[in-house]
Amino acid sequence: MKPPVEERLSDRIALGVLTRAFPAELVDEVVAEAGRTEQRNRLLPARVTVYFVLAMCLFSGQAYEEVARL
Repeated sequence: MKPPVEERLSDRIALGVLTRAFPAELVDEVVAEAGRTEQRNRLLPARVTVYFVLAMCLFSGQAYEEVARL
């Protein structure tokens, strides 16, 4: 079992800035314009997927699981 990863304040701030820079309405609009809205309700909606991909770019040195945790 992995030891718990210490959460840094800078991680929280970066994710907060991400959601402020790309408001949910804007992300939904872009997803709709691209024709990539979800066809069914899933665990990870299109908007959350966009935020996850952007977060993976911000935290490129982290594992997917760590980015998802953030």
